[in-house]
Amino acid sequence: MFFSPITERSFHVRAFYKAVYAFLFLGALTMVIPFVIMLSGSVEPGVRFKDSTFFPAYLVSDQALWGRYIEARYKNESETLRMAWGDAGVEMQKLPAPMPDLAANAMWREFLAETTPSEIMFRAGFSGAGATIPYYYNREFRQWLARRYGTIQEVNRQLGTTFRIFQAIQPPNLSISGAALNRTPLVDHFLEFCRTEIPPSRQFAWDAGEYYRNVFLPRTEGEEISGYNAKYGTHYAGYSEVPFPEAVPRVAAEPWVDFVTKFLRPDFVDLTPEGRGRLETSGLGKAEFIRLSAKPEEVRVVTLDREFAAWAKQRYGLENASIPQFSLDSEAFQKEKGFWKWVFLKQNYQYVVDEILLHGRAMWNTAVLVCLKVGGALLVNPLAAYALSRFKLRKTYHLLLIFLLTVAFPAEVTMIPAFLQLKGFNLLNTFWALVLPGLANGFSIFLLKGFFDSLPKELYEAAEIDGASEWRMFWIITMNLSRPILAVIALNSFVAAYGTFFYALIVCPDPKMWTIMVYLYQLQSTAGSPIVYASLILTAIPTLVIFILCQNIILRGIVVPSEK
Repeated sequence: MFFSPITERSFHVRAFYKAVYAFLFLGALTMVIPFVIMLSGSVEPGVRFKDSTFFPAYLVSDQALWGRYIEARYKNESETLRMAWGDAGVEMQKLPAPMPDLAANAMWREFLAETTPSEIMFRAGFSGAGATIPYYYNREFRQWLARRYGTIQEVNRQLGTTFRIFQAIQPPNLSISGAALNRTPLVDHFLEFCRTEIPPSRQFAWDAGEYYRNVFLPRTEGEEISGYNAKYGTHYAGYSEVPFPEAVPRVAAEPWVDFVTKFLRPDFVDLTPEGRGRLETSGLGKAEFIRLSAKPEEVRVVTLDREFAAWAKQRYGLENASIPQFSLDSEAFQKEKGFWKWVFLKQNYQYVVDEILLHGRAMWNTAVLVCLKVGGALLVNPLAAYALSRFKLRKTYHLLLIFLLTVAFPAEVTMIPAFLQLKGFNLLNTFWALVLPGLANGFSIFLLKGFFDSLPKELYEAAEIDGASEWRMFWIITMNLSRPILAVIALNSFVAAYGTFFYALIVCPDPKMWTIMVYLYQLQSTAGSPIVYASLILTAIPTLVIFILCQNIILRGIVVPSEK
């Protein structure tokens, strides 16, 4: 205490104490606030990370949830959203509020019930090819294959693939552009998965006409429709009004031919009038195949919106009916708010857990390493400290000085020499390489030696009179009385073994020997901030649990030496 009991009652002293407590409280906030922001960020959908906040806005705001929902559904691709909604100006950052048109939705479902559109005309939402973020149906597809075939080896045998683990499986790339769809077993399985496991409300039409109007033309002719109108003598108010005929148009034929022959996937194209059927390519480019197979005027493009418009006109007499994808999304969103909140809350953590559990032997390697490091630290360091404490060696002071000097150099300094030595002994990619270089710790020996010196000498004298051996005195007396300080040594060894990744990657470059931290280090180099936050929180849990369970012993290890 800085003040006497009498002066503590004065106003100035009390104000001083309050200022000190306020300063300490503000200091505590500087540690808590970043953690809260990281916790909030870890449950953000991994599609597009927003500004840092203290609480996920989508849990309390429907508009925020709607934004996350659409971003995840359309893989944060504005071009895909513009195609699906038929709006060349829609932006992911400025999504309109959900207002479903139930009558239009019912008419669309009636159309699907009476017709059988090709499966390539649809795409599964909430999934992405080659994605490094946790799309919902990517994980569901992997689990579906696992239930069907059991092991990754059987999946590879049945599908002709070479996946090493289930986590490496991604949905095939199904787009509106490119070569004709290569119907590999993986593609067939994914299409079957879409038919049987993904409800229509979570799919969307992959339509050539809407893509032409709302993506291709703004990209090639300019964002403003005025340039297109001036070039081709038209008077459209926006690209959404530009027609996409099934054959070469008389007006603005150039962009239509360019789109069909150089961009559009041949699966959307028919050849007429001979009725030769849909184009099938075998390694040929689209333009080359169409040029060899038909004249431009013989090409007919299959579009779902045109089929729907023709059906609506025949059934209900409606003119220019279009696919109500925005309305369908709005209706599905209103019905599934709670479901997607829960998905967004857990998907980042599921992704990280899958990375840890399914990547080789990461869990096993980490468990073995931690046991060896902690066990070795609790055996080698106490033995060395006991010898220095019990047997008064002439050079004890010099040895302790050498031990303390090892603390002056960072661990990175010794990595290269350690690597060269381990390589010379052919110990790389083994647990020996991970354990041996750090088995003895100079600071731990120094700390233990000081603690052992404080133990009563009478205990050892009485034990010697009773005929106890040195080994027995070490285990029965020294180790029993040193539990608090040993708990501190064990915790430090656990943290060092569990948290190492750079050294572990250097001495064990073989992925089969990678630990959890090495895998997460690799993950963090490619994943977004939400995944990184989730991985940091998950990997901190074991250390937190260990500290909570052992906090009484650890605190005694801190207090007892100072009291002695």
